[in-house]
Amino acid sequence: MVPHLAVLGPAGTFSDDAAQQYLRQHQLDWQLTYYNSIDQVAASIQTGTEYALLPLENTLDGYVQNTLAILSYADLQVVGETLVPVRFSLAAKATSLAEIKRVYVQFKTKGQCEHILAQLPQAERLTTESNMLSFNKLKQATVGDAAIIPQARLAQLPATFLKLADVTDTDENYTRFIVVKKQTAPLVQVQPWTQDFRALCYVTPQTDHAGLLSMILQEFAQRQLNLIAIMSRPTRRELGQYRFFIEIGGRAGQSATLAAAFSQLAQQHQVKYLGSFAQ
Repeated sequence: MVPHLAVLGPAGTFSDDAAQQYLRQHQLDWQLTYYNSIDQVAASIQTGTEYALLPLENTLDGYVQNTLAILSYADLQVVGETLVPVRFSLAAKATSLAEIKRVYVQFKTKGQCEHILAQLPQAERLTTESNMLSFNKLKQATVGDAAIIPQARLAQLPATFLKLADVTDTDENYTRFIVVKKQTAPLVQVQPWTQDFRALCYVTPQTDHAGLLSMILQEFAQRQLNLIAIMSRPTRRELGQYRFFIEIGGRAGQSATLAAAFSQLAQQHQVKYLGSFAQ
């Protein structure tokens, strides 16, 4: 039976591009199933979909908070990643920027196209769940409607539309996606890697005192494990209580070292190992 990979749709999104790229890179014959939101993509794992692809981080707009939230509570294991370039265009059923009355823009795209949005102070911003939904809204546009869309879709709009080919804030804009499956990663069984790897985890402190975060991070630092990123997120149990999302970079042969760090931390804190993948 062919495995299914849940993807933020419809077809043509950057998530779709990332999924197609991941399948090519790993020579996988999986079937793509499209959903209308990231939450629906993640939830599909609970109803039979074997794998899901989630956006994790963007060059300009940082980590995707919705994905971090999902990873904090869902029983998912990260098994891979892929990176895709992201370029945007602005199109409008108008003859000038001043005529634009409202603009459709995907929730994460806003932070990647701030320069052009700043030139539209008069326009109402309507947030969408995907860039292809923004594009589809524009195909049904009335006069004064605009959208920020994937650059590759610009040619599919009528020649009468106002078109600005590249409105991304910088040239070096990429989004990193992760592939997850329904399975909690064993805390002391980090997959052995013979090459550099990344690993993700959540650490939820069970106490609170001065120097607590430093002590947690030292468990990695003293073992020569590279701390790539750390972010605090609310536990959703009590105001002022936080858990820490941590991304770690390891070298070939350091899998057991990372497992030892997790084991030590787990003696005092709640540790949720999210999985690892080769670099």
